[in-house]
Amino acid sequence: MITIIRNLYIRLFGNYFDIGEFIFGILLGILGAFFYFKLEPIRNEISGWFEGRSQEKGSRRKRVSADRYRSDLIAKAQSMHVARAIFSLEEILVPPRLLAPPIAQGPEKDEAVPENTLSILPTLPDWNYLSGIYQAPTISFGNALASKTNILITGWPGAGKTTALAYLAIHSALRDPEVGPAAELTPVFLHAAALVLDRSSEKDPLKPIVTAVQESVSSAAASRLPGQLQSEFKRGRALLLLDGLDEFTNAEIPSVSSWLERLVEKYPGNLIVAAGPVMYFDGLTRAGLVPVQLAPWTAHDQNVFMGKWAEAWQTHIAPLLPKRRLADIDTALISGWLTNTFRGWSPLEITLQTWASYVGDVRGDRIIDSMEAYVDRMLSAGEIKSTMTTALNWIQSQSGILTDRSIRRGTPVNNMVEAGIITRHAGNRLTFSQPNIGAYLAAREIADNGSAPDSLEIGWSPADLTLGYLAAVGDISTISEQYLRIKDDPLELPLLALARCLPDAPKKAPWKADVLRRLAALLSDPNRPYGLRLRTVHALSAAKEESVAVLFRRLLESDKPGSRVLGALGLGGMRDEDSAKNLIQTIKTKRNLHSRQAACLALASIGTDEALEGLGHILLESDEGVLIAAAEALACNPDEGYAMLRDAMEMENLLTRRAAVFGLARVPEAWAIEILESVHLDDDQWVVRGAAAEVLERHRNPPWKIQPPIDDLSTLPWLQTFAEKEGLAVAPGRAALEMLRRALNKGSDDEQIAALEAIIWAGGEELAMELFQALSSSEPHLRDAAYEAIWQLRASGVVIRSQMPSRST
Repeated sequence: MITIIRNLYIRLFGNYFDIGEFIFGILLGILGAFFYFKLEPIRNEISGWFEGRSQEKGSRRKRVSADRYRSDLIAKAQSMHVARAIFSLEEILVPPRLLAPPIAQGPEKDEAVPENTLSILPTLPDWNYLSGIYQAPTISFGNALASKTNILITGWPGAGKTTALAYLAIHSALRDPEVGPAAELTPVFLHAAALVLDRSSEKDPLKPIVTAVQESVSSAAASRLPGQLQSEFKRGRALLLLDGLDEFTNAEIPSVSSWLERLVEKYPGNLIVAAGPVMYFDGLTRAGLVPVQLAPWTAHDQNVFMGKWAEAWQTHIAPLLPKRRLADIDTALISGWLTNTFRGWSPLEITLQTWASYVGDVRGDRIIDSMEAYVDRMLSAGEIKSTMTTALNWIQSQSGILTDRSIRRGTPVNNMVEAGIITRHAGNRLTFSQPNIGAYLAAREIADNGSAPDSLEIGWSPADLTLGYLAAVGDISTISEQYLRIKDDPLELPLLALARCLPDAPKKAPWKADVLRRLAALLSDPNRPYGLRLRTVHALSAAKEESVAVLFRRLLESDKPGSRVLGALGLGGMRDEDSAKNLIQTIKTKRNLHSRQAACLALASIGTDEALEGLGHILLESDEGVLIAAAEALACNPDEGYAMLRDAMEMENLLTRRAAVFGLARVPEAWAIEILESVHLDDDQWVVRGAAAEVLERHRNPPWKIQPPIDDLSTLPWLQTFAEKEGLAVAPGRAALEMLRRALNKGSDDEQIAALEAIIWAGGEELAMELFQALSSSEPHLRDAAYEAIWQLRASGVVIRSQMPSRST
């Protein structure tokens, strides 16, 4: 054997062969193999360490890229407001909230819906003047997003929708628990004008987002962005914040809606919050977005804003100003002067007027005065003229995006962008940064030219704004005459569009008398839907017409409870000081509770010594239902009402203390919660402790939820119950629609109302006859539900032709 090995070795390596070396080599190989396998765990650990270091470096690069993206996003969002030239958003931000939606209550549910004084003021999707004055119930974005339902924030331009999206972008990027589930997601913030929806977007609906976002971040963040966003959207970990849909026309929104549907289908599980119009959001509900109105600012919110503005001014601006001039401004004096000016104003309007007051270029106390001051501050005379021409071309083009034809050659676009009047988006697309400013400039151009258009598109927000500003700086008699000739609209939208023009219009404008007369006739007719009459109260309260108070006082003396409620709400809305005695008398005559609740709210809003003293006596002497109404009303008056509630907690009367608990529950201050927690533990009466426990639980777990869209009518529990009573089953599709028709024709009042509410998600065209029959019903609640159903259908793009006879005035 050794001889064979020796001969093979000589053949391979030559004649020299040493048996000792050979055996030593074999032993050395065996020993090496032994140690190789014996040390395998150590080798794996060392290998794993090097591999981990490599992965850690890759992960660190990803984290750095993600952090850089979030930093860029926060920086962008901090500048998304009208005063960005002097302050960052967070320095003057009032945390945005949403108006609380109705609590879901089907006809099969026996539980009573928790009520408070504000139940007499239903939330309307298109009017919120009184909602801010009377401090309507609201929910935070954290609570709203808890159901993980996609939301369409609605509201008129200037209401703060862009600010709300910027707030979500900042706090989501910071992973702030304040925004609920959004804190765990990657925010993506863009304007709808930046979306390029071409054929490639049909194949991959994420591509328009990636393209738009890449142009809004630094090059370092942009390089890794496609992979990062692809990963987040695939995992359902993205928060899409889509701005600018309220600037799009009814004809432009469907393409965005279709794209959103494809995006949701291909990348399910992500969260979408979009800023949209009050009306004509065609198809957005099919993409799973639920319309929810942004809450208007209350008196408390206005005080918070002015306090933050004063602090930011003293920190950043005052040190740069010459002494004994603007640097010596008494901020408390300015705030006190402005307090009574802002009644019913939007956040944009309040910001512009506050800015003008601090700078010292106030032109007057009208909304357009602050806009004029802002434009003159940001642009030169020549630039203003070019911008006015551009703005009018934009309105006439009826497009949410400024086209090349809207901008004349030689227009200083770059200067307008630098001034913050116009924003440049991806693909060199342009929009007005604040549609209100664009609409105001368009109205000025129309007035200067002396040729008002015959009409403007009703329902397109920029056109509606232009009409309102034109009423303030020009004459809209021709348009008014045309709108008032429209008699077959059951929603009365043309009349309500003119009603929005009343507040800043000259007192002797020739068109005002006919509009006011039509509004008064509508409000005085108890057979018209309550929601339509309530919209009229919103409009007339904001109109600043002294003669309107006479109409409201007459309604307060009506024998119809609904009319008395509307009269009281209107008197408080316009702060008619002469009506305080009438309102106190309404409460003392022990009429129905709703009328007395409305009178309490009105007294708190009027806020004179007489009105507040009357509320104080009621809080001490009246019956329990009105005691609570008086306390809750005082929460609407930060100046005196808060102090009165604190004093009421020290009263011996346990019913007064119990009522004060419900009032404090509506005070949005930390000290109010501290008092309630102390009462819950220490008050010697269980009735008062129980009330404190109730309101604290409601504070921790608000009863209002954002309900997802109804995809299948057959899943509605109440409709299944109704079908069982009819001896039938309800199947998806057309069968469910027919069962809905049967409920409208044969169901109880509650079932008919539930069916009218469900029509919103069913389309409604095939149920037009049933809808208009309900609108003409002698049952007020059915009539009201039919009106709101038709309004919601019109808002979502469904046009149902009226089957009602035309009304004459």
